[in-house]
Amino acid sequence: MKSIYKQLAIALILAVIGISLAHAVVPEGKMVNPKISIKQTVVLGGSAFSAKWLAPAVAKYQVWVQVPRGSTASNAVYRIYPKGTSVSNIVCSSTDSTYPCFEATVDQMTAIKGWVQLTLNNDTNTAWDFNAFGFVRVNAGATSNTELLGVAQTRFVDVTPVDTNPLAIGQAYQGGIIFYLDSAKAHGLIAAPADQSTGIQWYNGTYTVTGATGTAIGTGQANTNAIITAQGAGSYAAKLCDDLVVGGYSDWFLPSQNELNELYKNKVVVGGFAGAWYWSSSEYNYYDAWLQYFGSGVQDYFSKATTDTVRAVRAF
Repeated sequence: MKSIYKQLAIALILAVIGISLAHAVVPEGKMVNPKISIKQTVVLGGSAFSAKWLAPAVAKYQVWVQVPRGSTASNAVYRIYPKGTSVSNIVCSSTDSTYPCFEATVDQMTAIKGWVQLTLNNDTNTAWDFNAFGFVRVNAGATSNTELLGVAQTRFVDVTPVDTNPLAIGQAYQGGIIFYLDSAKAHGLIAAPADQSTGIQWYNGTYTVTGATGTAIGTGQANTNAIITAQGAGSYAAKLCDDLVVGGYSDWFLPSQNELNELYKNKVVVGGFAGAWYWSSSEYNYYDAWLQYFGSGVQDYFSKATTDTVRAVRAF
């Protein structure tokens, strides 16, 4: 019977106070509607009523809540779970490495009939990196049973930083020119701004197996290290690249077969290439290594004793 009386009391309060928010001030910024919204309502503090709003997507958000008319809770507690939480996680801890939880309080009497931002230490720059399971929760059980907790909607304001200077193929960067970027456009390969030689041999005067067999993107540095370990000091393609210092950078290497092909595909935006054969660091066998002709793009393997062109690259 007590639960029935409690429900009737709540209904009576709602009928008396009303819940209009026609004059609410909407927060500035890119507003993102939550996946779950609830009707504006006011409930008795101390009750089992709770509301939950899911973040709409993976992003960095400020969180704003709407306070309906009739709210009197002076310390409405909202819990922000940017990484989600397990059902059994009832302790709110910002230091939880798996499911961190942040508590923000709102004086609803001050913010009544308007929007208020959930902040930490009154810092208006407060924002959280939400994942797809992050959410915000408010529970009437955390409010005094002599107060009325107003619950309306929550808005997520996307404040994810926008990269105003994204990296691009052909961009001058870190001592050379970008000719390859990974899918995240955060890492890639840079070509030296000019050829290092128009005629230098791959080997150091003696045929040998160096073990520089990598052909894929990302193997050029390891190939170069293997060649130098096997051949030592001298004047040859890989050593020429390894000794290079341009723009303050000294980590240049001879590109692998596939790295060289990427360089060929972007030769126009990089610039300075001759219609000549360029060495890669990819060894074919005891006698030969891979090259690419920058006039047509064809790849082939020639004797390591051949003198051909070299363009060094570096990774970032």
